[in-house]
Amino acid sequence: MKPHKSIFSLLILALLVSCAAPEVIVEAPVITEPDEIERWELVWSDEFNGVTIKFANWTYDTGAGGWGNNELQNYTDREENARIEDGMLVIEAREEEYKASDYTSARIKTQELQSWTYGRVEARMKLPAGKGVWSAFWMLGEDIATSSWPDCGEIDIMENIGDPKTVYGTVHGPGYSGGDGVGSSYYSSDTSFAEEFHTYAVEWQPGEISWFVDDVLYNTISDADVSGAWVYDHDFFIIFNLAVGGLWPGYPDETTVFPQQLLVDYVRVYRNTELTEEDLAGGSVHIAEMTMEMDNVEEKWQGTAYVTVVDEGGNPVEGAVVSAGWVGAASGGTLESKTDENGVAGPFIATKLSHKEDLSFCVSKVSKILHEYDKDANVQNCVIKAP
Repeated sequence: MKPHKSIFSLLILALLVSCAAPEVIVEAPVITEPDEIERWELVWSDEFNGVTIKFANWTYDTGAGGWGNNELQNYTDREENARIEDGMLVIEAREEEYKASDYTSARIKTQELQSWTYGRVEARMKLPAGKGVWSAFWMLGEDIATSSWPDCGEIDIMENIGDPKTVYGTVHGPGYSGGDGVGSSYYSSDTSFAEEFHTYAVEWQPGEISWFVDDVLYNTISDADVSGAWVYDHDFFIIFNLAVGGLWPGYPDETTVFPQQLLVDYVRVYRNTELTEEDLAGGSVHIAEMTMEMDNVEEKWQGTAYVTVVDEGGNPVEGAVVSAGWVGAASGGTLESKTDENGVAGPFIATKLSHKEDLSFCVSKVSKILHEYDKDANVQNCVIKAP
């Protein structure tokens, strides 16, 4: 027979339960988006928490000469221009005489040390400001030594030319580089990028790159948006630099205060866990047909060529960039074209001065995202016509 509990005991028990109840209430769990949490996996970072710059991650570009943009600074490897301070990377532009230059600064990069294909690349930074002050967080193709610029590709994650409220994101590639780069700007009327830290990022995947400021998406560029080849499907390395002057930002004046500092709290690279092997699987492309016709146009001979591109299965390939050249043309001529839904690129057009010579049209390269150009499979590489 079970023991009988007294009424007094039951009252005490009820009182204890009543008093303890508030302490054992379980709060509702915070609702998060699991896809956003699981999508990005950190694969590399530099938090700049050490005493000096980590040379396992970074090396320097040094020297003057304008750097292709008529810039004024001399990049150095001195601590005066690049250092770790208070848990941040400091890149400092100074007005001083140094090796025939009036300004010094720094440009550091991960070239031949750290490089990546695809992912999210971000940095939290506080920017300098002032006329003629040009800060940048960007990437170059690791194959720049063999492919040269702009064929190696350039991804400008953040550029600022002294205006504390506007930043730019751009890509540069073959046929769309320099002033013809493809990109957009982000303007904030509510804040100054020079007074507060902000996070600048790209999310980069096959055929597409998106730009963010503080996780606000402000531009996306795809293969269809560039006139030439999409050259962003291989390893890229990171660069931070602070330039003085140049064709784009202009030059310092009496309002520009030195020294100027670009402060980087951290830089991080994430892998997109949603990209599968199937997403990254490519194939090969080759030329299945080349044609050229010669016509007398306004008393000049004109050559018009077309190229058909297929994959290894013989299927037409849309969006492949065909790069070509002419021999015997008067000058110039159409040298690049993208294939349509039927795999046909063209028309490639060139004129010639004399009817006594042949006109030759030859393909130098076919580029397609995630595909190799199998030149050995081409039905032909050149076509020749006489008037």
